[in-house]
Amino acid sequence: MVNVLAGAGLAVDPAGRALLLELIHDNLGFPLTVPDQVTGRDHLIEVVNACAKTEGGMVALADAVRLMRPESRESDQVRRLVHQPRMHDLLPEPELWWLRARLTGVVPPRLSALLRKAAGPADPPADIRDAWDAFCALSDFNTTPDGLPPALAFVEFVAAKCAPALAGELRHWNTEQARRLQAEAGLAALRAEREPESPEPARLHLMIVVQPDGIDPGRHLVSYWRQDDPEEWPPARGGLDTVTGDQLERHVDMLVVEAENAWAEYRGEVRLEFVLPRSLLNLPVHLWCKEHETGDPRPLFLDYPIVVRSLERMRSRHWHRAWRLRWEAMMTDPSAERVYFCTAEDTGERHRLDAILSEDQWVVMVLAAAPASRPRPGEDELAAGLRSGLPALLWHPEASLDLLREVVTWLVDGGALGDLPARVQKSRCAAFRKMTIPVDLSVVRNLVVLWDDPARVVFLDSPPFRPGPPPGSADERGRAS
Repeated sequence: MVNVLAGAGLAVDPAGRALLLELIHDNLGFPLTVPDQVTGRDHLIEVVNACAKTEGGMVALADAVRLMRPESRESDQVRRLVHQPRMHDLLPEPELWWLRARLTGVVPPRLSALLRKAAGPADPPADIRDAWDAFCALSDFNTTPDGLPPALAFVEFVAAKCAPALAGELRHWNTEQARRLQAEAGLAALRAEREPESPEPARLHLMIVVQPDGIDPGRHLVSYWRQDDPEEWPPARGGLDTVTGDQLERHVDMLVVEAENAWAEYRGEVRLEFVLPRSLLNLPVHLWCKEHETGDPRPLFLDYPIVVRSLERMRSRHWHRAWRLRWEAMMTDPSAERVYFCTAEDTGERHRLDAILSEDQWVVMVLAAAPASRPRPGEDELAAGLRSGLPALLWHPEASLDLLREVVTWLVDGGALGDLPARVQKSRCAAFRKMTIPVDLSVVRNLVVLWDDPARVVFLDSPPFRPGPPPGSADERGRAS
């Protein structure tokens, strides 16, 4: 508890400690006797000891921290330490020896993801060598009074990835330990859970949100959501940084490399998504590179499908019903006949395009030109597409409409519309090989794909919980606590 309070800055803030004590007194209804100390940490020890010896004192402390640091990681940790029992001496030593003999050296697929899944909202250590290491780390984690200890949940996850013989042994052992800890209900509930059925192959996403700074137009707020488990969405928010325009590509490079370190054990597909406001939709994110530090940066599109997403639509809940309906229609029937190609005449009359897109046939639209940074009410292609619920919009900064129609028709031919981002990525790579095909693939290099999956939205006002990038890697003035 003292470590958490010190991490919240109270060990070096005398005024903060004084306010903390005042709030504790208010919550209790009477003052505590807390001796002063020379160092701030020693004073925090006195505060925690005084609360622990007083009926209702720890709850009063948790409420005080919540008021001083609302929705912060420290507030959540204090709440869990107060309200959830800590598992001391979780299991007898003979049981631990038995388990150690079976988990040492065992590295199941996606070990890090299994560890994070078992830990729940807590932050597990990153330096885990095998399943036994992970179990030991989780043995000290808190659990709800009527739930399953995270360490036992982890054993269950490992059993699901093991050979049948070892899996049976681990499940039998887990059943006995859950009975010992009176956690049979939690284990039964975990075993009753079924893996969700997914209509598409499992993949991971790195979603990067870029917003203009409200004060300085030359700076941007960058946050990210990194998915480490393909069955979990949304993941914890990764951080919040303030970055100048000329630093954006390097900052994204850092986030991508950091994600690859976390994904080192994952063998499936990963994708990059940039959630942008209208004013930034023409950022050339599809041309950005990673690994600048090597002196030979590598284009992102060589390794990932890259798409942009609409920040305005993600925030506009009243657009989501139409959005979900069109997405389901596109996944059900991803045919080329569902792509609408805009022309200059479509915006010549106010709301003409809105009327056209109201037909359920259309799920994708190719814009006649790159969207302007500001909308044109009643005759704006981007706004009409978003409000009509079209989940995919495409445009090119300079290609002619005839050439664009030819290339997009080729891209979506044969039902490829259902996974257009992957088709575009493969075509960008193929453009380097100068393959003999009926279209000019060089056009695809600058094709912008707005691809919005309504099943993966995030709450942009949620606080960052995942530890941010290492100090010195971005503008420290913009880092949020």
